[in-house]
Amino acid sequence: MDRYGRTQIYCKIQALLEGKRRRALDLVNHGIAMVDDVLDSKTDPLSHLKRIQEIFRQSFFGATIETSEPDEQAVVDLGHTLNELTHSAFPNFTDNAIGRHTYLEVLNYWDAEQRNLRRRWQVLDRETLDGITSDIGSLVASQMLFILDPPRDPYEFIPLAKMYGLAVKLADNLSDFRDDIQKGFVNIPKEDIHHVTGIYVEDDRLTRVDPDNLALGLEYRGREYQRAQRVFEVADNLLLKARLNRPIWDRRLDERLHLFGEFCHTWLDQAKELTLPQSL
Repeated sequence: MDRYGRTQIYCKIQALLEGKRRRALDLVNHGIAMVDDVLDSKTDPLSHLKRIQEIFRQSFFGATIETSEPDEQAVVDLGHTLNELTHSAFPNFTDNAIGRHTYLEVLNYWDAEQRNLRRRWQVLDRETLDGITSDIGSLVASQMLFILDPPRDPYEFIPLAKMYGLAVKLADNLSDFRDDIQKGFVNIPKEDIHHVTGIYVEDDRLTRVDPDNLALGLEYRGREYQRAQRVFEVADNLLLKARLNRPIWDRRLDERLHLFGEFCHTWLDQAKELTLPQSL
């Protein structure tokens, strides 16, 4: 990820946060990613996800839970950190809002992930696939945005999170299409599945993958990259409006939002490579 500047930008964002907020951001990003990786390796991912959700709920409400797996410990740590933000000895609106909102959005994300896991090995139509892509992307973006800058109006970031979340997921789907398909997640809609080689589909289900011949047509990649670009443009305009609404004297706040946009754009930079013929 260093190649696209993602790690460097993330470190700059970290430096603008302190204490529990910085820890919450790290756990939301790396802890949930750890859970995602484990779910991809499980033969019964839904059962494991239900356990993860229950551990998270209990830890958020203060329970002490012994774990044996790194992903479960990360979830416990996240629950405890959000609990501490919500029930600080010296409570303030910002910390309380971060704790409550992030807790709910993580649960909402895992609810969306259940739907995502159930569609494994299926080839979906564009409308259904876009709905899953948008839901997951917007919830991830919302968690990060709220930790960086809790809005006074809780609905302020809904359009912003939706646009950046969708844009990042569209770019990410292009970058990771080989890995995704081999794990059973077909992020190319049924209407365009003919652009994929090295797969075998029967009755809208992926039955076999030939990794050596797995490729995504240049025409489709170029079209989807342009689509992601358009969504990023909408998101960037929404971000500019949000930044203009922030106090002009709070430079750290403005910088956090600016870096969030830059962080998201690294996925578009990564996907850009897949529009080139030599990336076949």
